[in-house]
Amino acid sequence: MDSSNIACGIHIGQSYCLFCQPCEVVVCPLCISETHNGHTMIELAEGYNLAVKKLKTLKSKIDQKLVHNDKLLSELTNIKSSVDSKYESEEKKILSRKKTLEDEVGEHTKKRLKDLDLIREIQVESVKDGEDISEKIQEDLYLKETTSRQASKSDSASEVFRIYSEIKTREQVNNHPVNTISKKLPTFVPGKEKIQDFYLGAFKEADVFKVINQYKTALPFIQNLVCCEDGAILIGHYFSHRLHKLKLTNESLFQMSIIEINSFNMAFLPSGDLLLSTKESSLKILSCSTRKVEPTKYSVSPLITIAVHVTGDQRILVGAREDQPKPFPVNGPRLLIVLNIDGKKEKAYHIDNKGKPIFTLPYRITTDKENNIYVIDIQDVDRTGRIVALDKSSGVRWIYSGHPDINKEQIFRPKDLVVTKSNNIILADGTNHHLHIVNTSGHCIHYLSTKDQLGIELPFCLDIDNTDTLYIGCYTYQDEPEKENIYTVQISGF
Repeated sequence: MDSSNIACGIHIGQSYCLFCQPCEVVVCPLCISETHNGHTMIELAEGYNLAVKKLKTLKSKIDQKLVHNDKLLSELTNIKSSVDSKYESEEKKILSRKKTLEDEVGEHTKKRLKDLDLIREIQVESVKDGEDISEKIQEDLYLKETTSRQASKSDSASEVFRIYSEIKTREQVNNHPVNTISKKLPTFVPGKEKIQDFYLGAFKEADVFKVINQYKTALPFIQNLVCCEDGAILIGHYFSHRLHKLKLTNESLFQMSIIEINSFNMAFLPSGDLLLSTKESSLKILSCSTRKVEPTKYSVSPLITIAVHVTGDQRILVGAREDQPKPFPVNGPRLLIVLNIDGKKEKAYHIDNKGKPIFTLPYRITTDKENNIYVIDIQDVDRTGRIVALDKSSGVRWIYSGHPDINKEQIFRPKDLVVTKSNNIILADGTNHHLHIVNTSGHCIHYLSTKDQLGIELPFCLDIDNTDTLYIGCYTYQDEPEKENIYTVQISGF
């Protein structure tokens, strides 16, 4: 390896002389004095070997990701083929049903026309009979009129008496005139009902969400729930001052440990350590090795932490507000702060491009696969909320304030949110017993009533484990403290 005279990319005229081990960069003398003073340095050759070793490790990870991505592309191709095939099949069914309905309408039309023809035929025959009778009466009347006129001019008494007697006798015959008031053709009244789905048919979706198991805990409600890499879960309730680590089986749950700590929100670091928001200025950390809670360098002072989330590119997102006992009324800044893994502040989302505050209370945070940020923003003391999607330049991409079918009359009160492997956002609308599925463009692509469709009431917190199982933690009504409040749910299609 030739490491001589490698020009510094920052300082003109300087050459790299050492390798900064904690920062993993080559440095020149000016780099050391300005930025890396006090850091552990090693020789360039040793740094080269370390960099080569890490490059091999990175290449191995990249190769694994390539294999995984190739698999995903193959799966997407299969899904597209399946979608096209399913579309053709369902289109044929709909068109076949359309033809059946057209045939049925045609048969009904023929029947109505046949009924109309029969009624008309009967009435025409009735009119014809009436005409025949009337014509005979007419002939008889003309004959009588002629005879009586001739008799009235006759001088023969016997002839007059004979004709009078004859006409009188014929008049006594019951020749009543035909009744012209007859039953009219009926009026056709078109149907007023619109074509309903049950005439043509409706789409029946496969079970998108299916409950796998349900569990009962001693907590009044589950405020926080995160899935661990070992298959266990951590649950907590801020006012219980405890975190519970539980192992769930098909039949029951087993309590593995209890940690004495107030936790308002929590998120795992890549190391396996757990970051905790305790409504203080700095986050705390639960060490995965020592199981002890310790302070961290992740501070938002003089504000206090509310929500915490760790992104896929190892940044710490913290929802923060002013230090006061209750969140409302608002008496200070409410913002989302981005920290790097070393605790240095990189960005703060506070004011939008119109100069107005973005958040009222940044309550929960998540990110998608591209590390786009989504925040539950609580807006008032009634817990009315919305989802705020942020862009990379500290602005707002879109806002979701609930679905009109659900939240037209019921307030949208989002409690938690999580992103699926398909990059859709699941929202828990607790008091309305609903889950909303929103895509990364802010459109609700599906929703369901957890109460009616899954038997789950008051969903409060969500997480998804490494097997893509959705975990739902709930709170319970005061008169139902023994009700199950943790559910595992299978998701498909989202």
